[in-house]
Amino acid sequence: MNAVRRPAARVVAAQASMGLVSSVVFFFIDPAAGRSACLAVMCVLLPTTYYAWQQAQSYNAVRTLAHGVIKTALTVFMMAFCIAIIGIDPIGFFVTFALMQFGYLVRV
Repeated sequence: MNAVRRPAARVVAAQASMGLVSSVVFFFIDPAAGRSACLAVMCVLLPTTYYAWQQAQSYNAVRTLAHGVIKTALTVFMMAFCIAIIGIDPIGFFVTFALMQFGYLVRV
């Protein structure tokens, strides 16, 4: 596995494991909060996985930057969709969302 792919895969794996643990904890507390935590996992993990895959495909800085903007826009769009259309429990959603952001601090 090349040097670019490994750090990106570690970030995705760290975020997935943090999201899974948070979702399970919130399901035990309240099923609605657990469902919202699962939605937060989806809102973070899908764009991050897309970005990690794109980053591993190209070494072009402009293209990487463009996909970073797409990742951010996709995350915001998915969050807005979950909040406005689906409806969420704010505690489960935002605690899980914030916790998953710590996945970027994984040591390379």
